[in-house]
Amino acid sequence: MLRAIPSLNKTKLRISVFSLTLGLTVALAGCGGHDNSERGSARQIAEDFSVQLEVLTNYQATGDELEERCKREGGSGAICSTYRISLTNAGKAALAPGASEWSLYFHSVRRTLALINRDDLRLEHVKGDLHRLVPLAHFPGVAQGETLQLDFLAEYWFQFESDFMPRLFTVDANGQAQVIQSTDSDSIAELVLPIEKNHRDNWKRASTDANVLATATSRFEEFSRRGVQEGDQWQSRIIPKPLKLESRGIAVDVSAGLSVDGGALSTATLNVIKQRLDAFSLVGEGAGAYPVSVVIDTKLFANTAESYRLEAGETGALVTAADESGAFYGLQSLLGLINVRAGTLMTARVEDAPRFPHRGLFLDVGRNFHTKPLVLKLLDQMAAYKLNRFHVHLSEDEGWRLEVPGLPELTEIGSRRCFDLEENLCLLPQLGSGPNTDNNGSGHFSVEDYIEIVRYAGERHIEVIPEFDMPAHARAAVVSMEARYRRLVESDPKAAARYRLIDAEDNSRFLSVQFYDDSYVNPCIDSTYQFVGKVMSEVQAMHERAGYPLQSWHFGGDEAVNIFAGDSFEDAPGQDPAKGDVDAGARKQPWSGSPQCQKLVASGAVADISELGSYYARRVASLVHDAGIPTLGAWNDGVKAVKDAGEELATENNYVNSWAPLFWGGGDESSHFAAVGFDVVQSHSDFLYFDMPYEVDPQELGYYWASRHTDTRKTFSYAPLVTAQLAEVSTDRDGNAWSAKAAGESFANSVRGIQGNLWSEVVRTEAQVEYMMFPRLLALAERAWHQASWELDAVPGQEFSAESGLVDVAALEADWRAFAAALGHKELLKLDLTGVGYRIPVPGALNDGGHLKVAQALPGLVTEYYDGESWRPVTAETPAEKVDAIRARSADGRRVSRAVSVSVVEETL
Repeated sequence: MLRAIPSLNKTKLRISVFSLTLGLTVALAGCGGHDNSERGSARQIAEDFSVQLEVLTNYQATGDELEERCKREGGSGAICSTYRISLTNAGKAALAPGASEWSLYFHSVRRTLALINRDDLRLEHVKGDLHRLVPLAHFPGVAQGETLQLDFLAEYWFQFESDFMPRLFTVDANGQAQVIQSTDSDSIAELVLPIEKNHRDNWKRASTDANVLATATSRFEEFSRRGVQEGDQWQSRIIPKPLKLESRGIAVDVSAGLSVDGGALSTATLNVIKQRLDAFSLVGEGAGAYPVSVVIDTKLFANTAESYRLEAGETGALVTAADESGAFYGLQSLLGLINVRAGTLMTARVEDAPRFPHRGLFLDVGRNFHTKPLVLKLLDQMAAYKLNRFHVHLSEDEGWRLEVPGLPELTEIGSRRCFDLEENLCLLPQLGSGPNTDNNGSGHFSVEDYIEIVRYAGERHIEVIPEFDMPAHARAAVVSMEARYRRLVESDPKAAARYRLIDAEDNSRFLSVQFYDDSYVNPCIDSTYQFVGKVMSEVQAMHERAGYPLQSWHFGGDEAVNIFAGDSFEDAPGQDPAKGDVDAGARKQPWSGSPQCQKLVASGAVADISELGSYYARRVASLVHDAGIPTLGAWNDGVKAVKDAGEELATENNYVNSWAPLFWGGGDESSHFAAVGFDVVQSHSDFLYFDMPYEVDPQELGYYWASRHTDTRKTFSYAPLVTAQLAEVSTDRDGNAWSAKAAGESFANSVRGIQGNLWSEVVRTEAQVEYMMFPRLLALAERAWHQASWELDAVPGQEFSAESGLVDVAALEADWRAFAAALGHKELLKLDLTGVGYRIPVPGALNDGGHLKVAQALPGLVTEYYDGESWRPVTAETPAEKVDAIRARSADGRRVSRAVSVSVVEETL
């Protein structure tokens, strides 16, 4: 039996894709607050009830009753799971029976299809991930101390505890909302039961799931297999790795600091370097400081932008560069030679240039808002590791995040989430935001905020790429512009219609990937493009004011589909047991019921409704061209119907973020877009989406549709030019082998770069952003800047699989060990000193003849164990039988990893 481990849950960083909230079926409700009169049922639930969430069944056998019910309820592929919400009355009075004046709202990124264990409450889908339960007349109430168990049938599965969300809330008969107090936190540590509690395989989604559950033993085996670099070569290892580095093998004492003579550098660039030195307490002056000089020589580096040479000797350093960006990166490499803990700098000679011009990082601030201070912190780290494109996702269904002069509704309504069923004041609650606006469900950047971000990025040699996602993922804009229309239609109908985004006569029935039926702008009406042009001109003006003109416009374009029209559904009542039954009228293309779109098709401007996405792309490209913006970007869905980018798009420079998982043919999609004339920014979700979990542990945070585990090592192994080779060294999301064929030799010429991406459905807080971004960002930087020796040259059509044996795996592992040593021994402390809350990897452990053996994913971190009384450092003499849990400490010793509870550490065979 396990001894109690104090505060173990507090060490868990656990989030959710499901939020459960309570509300009322009323036409209009205000934001937050509650009735101050005699306490009613809604307030009683909010103040007295505790809540617990748990997965019941994560997958079912073919042909069983659950599958049949799933099919009848319209579940995709007839694949469903079940989960439970338990509400316990911990108050001093019973909850009244009957159709009391309250309802239960809950959020779910898995469609909740039915309440399967009770007939005294009615389940309704409200909007997006928001669902509702309404008590009926024969509802029996809840006695004092009694638990109300609500069992639900949901589409697909729940494999990570972060599939559940906080802030359940009640709403009374007057429409006043109140968060259930026991759930009012971004943490779900006390809210969700462990997924593996009910069944040892319940963390799997299907019987074919071959993933290995992360345990103390499996981690030990994995980390031990990777090995640790011997010696201290990490002292001279720079991240990202330069083209050439010759170590002099001498460590110079720089504890008195560095004195940088910037020469031709701008004051802004020099200040950025000094800011980083100051974080390490290494700003030096006078004779005792280590002198650094900078020279820019355009002739020496003709046609080689961002390149540099670095001579770091015993008496000083010289950076010679092609341009100011190259000089900046040369100075960052000099800082990469520093061991801050020891106060030393390894002498070396470096020659370097970047691999790709686009070395990107993407942040979604639409689903959940992430503040300016966090963005500035990310920009600092991007600059430190030579990333140079910050792609910021500023609009979504759940939020519009930038003030636009002349369109106040975008932020007055579209940037706020609260409880208002008519959405006159705000958007509906989504993604765990609850009924109030005091969390990251609400928020936006002011004009001055955005200008500061653009300027701050520019001073760090980073281009800001704004994205406003349309025509899908646009509900915040649609709702905001409908509010504007209502405000103006009586006084100025022409002005009211100017920026309207819908065809009011469109009777199309559809459901988006996020379960909205009203979230798409209409691509067939001129007012849509007037709106895009207005936003574009205002953003362009902000860039001009910042001093860094707008170079790229990203229009999003992803997922403009009706999910019911897909192959996983059929017209009800259907006969295929592997498809969900859906009303035939709901299985048509988006905009098929729009008179304006029907008119456009009839005119010959587009061949049919299915081409409206590419029509939107062409219209926006013309706006971008006319505005003088050089580059147009899109997610690959937005331009999938384009047959010749050069002929069809007015913009001269066009690129696609290719995001599909490689095991689903993502490499072939990249090749296709290159073939039709697009540059490609490799963004494959199974390697480069940082909202995926680090490991196969249900307590990890993350979405997982593309990957059950993407740790720093996996991102490091990414091969952007021959992605097919990854089939040899990785598995698909179910832990099974896959295969792929290499693209043609010319494909590499179309790869503009790579980009790491963090979507925010389950990432609500700043701390969670940092946890998910770091240290994976450093592996991203490595691959964006440096081409490794183990990356293969393209052989067109060459096939890779787990059995192909073409990759030099030994070279890959050796390269990883060198990278991991530099990361663990040097760079993590630098992250600590600059205030970055990176994920501390959970250690592995094994019983070796009665003694505890441990292994870390990254060397240099201290491992601790809990013996039932206190946490102690692991030593060679630690007895395995004393160990209840293990954890690791951060490089600065101030934070700890998630603690892993173990009763008996397994013994070696």
